[in-house]
Amino acid sequence: MKKHFLVTISNDTDNLYGVRFACSFFDILSEHTLTLLHICRLDSSDMQKTLTEMWKNPDDDLRDKIPIGARRAIEKSKELLSQSKISIDQVITKTVAERYGKVRDILNEGAEGLYDAIILGRRAAYSLQWVFEKPAGEIAHAMIRNSCCASPLWICPEPEPGRKNVLLCVDGSADSFRAVDHVGYILSAQDHHAITLFHVENGGGGDSNELFNRAEGILHDHGIGSDRITRLNTWGLTVTGSI
Repeated sequence: MKKHFLVTISNDTDNLYGVRFACSFFDILSEHTLTLLHICRLDSSDMQKTLTEMWKNPDDDLRDKIPIGARRAIEKSKELLSQSKISIDQVITKTVAERYGKVRDILNEGAEGLYDAIILGRRAAYSLQWVFEKPAGEIAHAMIRNSCCASPLWICPEPEPGRKNVLLCVDGSADSFRAVDHVGYILSAQDHHAITLFHVENGGGGDSNELFNRAEGILHDHGIGSDRITRLNTWGLTVTGSI
């Protein structure tokens, strides 16, 4: 099944981690639609230049003019996609001015576009991290938790050539099984990726075999065979440290 991903890009054309990750993660058999989203800050110089030109020449067709930084990011992204193995059915580009802050704008677009996942580049990931770590961040936390955006967020580090496979963490919660379902849906036709089901025992009790069986059942429903699935159960004082 063809999938639709929202990939955030920025003026930092030397990185574009979200695009690079998509290129490295999917194989040549993939057929997807990508929407490249560039959010231009109103205080950026190229955005001010575009707005100034629109003001000076209101009769000219400048409303659809793309700022220089956005245009470079889009061109570089398309170049990376053309050089990769991923097969793209359609590439859509969206360049918008920042309205409510980068994180909220991305979530709003995710809610409106019905994407299968939102792939965050480095700057978007930093913005999300800042939202959670800044003082009085509970308002921002509530904004994200209560957002109508149901699309999973992929936070992408710098891709490593040749790296593959997925570590899928399960703890018995509804959220973890939703993650299992998402991974199964995304990887159903990606046979080059194996999946490791990972569970951390920390004294809370529970049957890990029951968790693994349920998770495997969900993956099987997506056509992923047992030969691609490995179980790993460990003990740790902290879950994050064990992961």
